[in-house]
Amino acid sequence: MGRIVVSLLVLAFAGVTGLFAPLLVMASDSCTEEDARTICSASAQQIVGGLPVGAAFVAALLAVVGMGSRGTVGWGCLLAAPCLLVLSWVVSLGIVGS
Repeated sequence: MGRIVVSLLVLAFAGVTGLFAPLLVMASDSCTEEDARTICSASAQQIVGGLPVGAAFVAALLAVVGMGSRGTVGWGCLLAAPCLLVLSWVVSLGIVGS
């Protein structure tokens, strides 16, 4: 029962990440040609827009594998999924903030 609850929480976190983290690209709305912020480059905008979506997809797959697997593999997948999501948020917010 605990594995299912944890998996559903991870799936919800993946959904929120996939839907809302790419909106961080809007931080580039105030960019001008002279702006040297990282978010003002096209490559950084692609990373901020694509990384959370990819991480959410992989985390959702890990959550499903973790829900269906027994033993350490299942719990390992359930532990890796939120770590991946948090890492994608940290990288995206780091790019937006610099």
